[in-house]
Parts: sequence; C-alpha cells; structure tokens
Amino acid sequence: MTDAAESFPSMPAPRRFVFTTGAADALALEAVLKPADRSWRSLLGYAFALPPLIVVSWFTRNADWPVWFASFGLIGLVAWQGARFVLKAEKARAARQHPIGAGQVDFTNGRFEGAIGGVAIAIPAVEGVRVEMDAGHLYILADNRPALVLPLSAFAGRADLIAFAASFKEASRRPGSLSASD
Repeated sequence: MTDAAESFPSMPAPRRFVFTTGAADALALEAVLKPADRSWRSLLGYAFALPPLIVVSWFTRNADWPVWFASFGLIGLVAWQGARFVLKAEKARAARQHPIGAGQVDFTNGRFEGAIGGVAIAIPAVEGVRVEMDAGHLYILADNRPALVLPLSAFAGRADLIAFAASFKEASRRPGSLSASD
C-alpha cells in the first residue's frame, strides 16, 4: 500500500463559531433525535375536530345549512388554535431541553468548548461523537452531553457547513483521531 492510500484527511482547522440559536433550532434538533415521533403532528387537526363534529352532527340532525356551516367554521377554528397551542408547547419544551441563545464555541484539537445561552458546552474528543446535518444546521451529538447545534449563520455559507461537517465526520471515524493531546 502506498503512503497516499494510507493517509487520512486532516482534522478541520481550529476555528471559532459565533451564532445565536432559538427555539426553532432546538425543535429541529428534536426532529433529528426522534424522527419517528413527528408523525403524530399530522393528526392534530383530526384529534381536535372529529369529536366536536360528531357531537354537532348528533345535535343538528334536522338543522338547516347555515347551522352546519357555522358549526364547521367554529370547529375548524378551534381545531386550528388547538393544534397551534400543542405545537407551541412542544417548541417551548424543546427550547427548555436544549441550550439556546447567543453562543460562542471554539473548535480546537478536535474538541468543541464554549457556551450557548450561558450553558457550558464541552464535547471532548471521545468515541461516539455523531455528526448530523439538515438544510440549515450542523448537529454534534455526544453521549451524555448537551448537543451542539451550529446554525448556518455560524458558517461562511452552506458550502462551508458541508465541508466542515464532511471533514469532521471523516476524522471522527478514524480510531484515535479525535484523542489528540492538548
């Protein structure tokens, strides 16, 4: 085997990420962590609308059309507001569970250290670091530590986000590559 075939891509260069995350970023992280749990949201409208519709149809068996239209309109409004309330509560729960706010995180020697919204983030070079990405975020997930959400605004652009994610993901796969000494 040649030296070129044995060489690995190097660790991404040290850098500082300055950004602000919000409840929407925490909710996006929740979608990455538990993708199967999100299908219930499509049923919210039915969950709020069907029981009242059944009651209204039972009470208005001989009613005229204006009563039906008013009933459907009112029930639709209640269902829409109920779904909005449940989704807002879920967003607030995600924001409480993951650090949000102004953040500054330094990446050096394969480690992420800094703070987000006053919560210290320290992801040392360990096995089990998982790198996930979506259209506007890079997620660094480590066992038993707060997850790090780096929004697109922390990078020079989408290409920079993709390049950093690819090089970090490749470096984290190599045995012993993230355990560089300080």
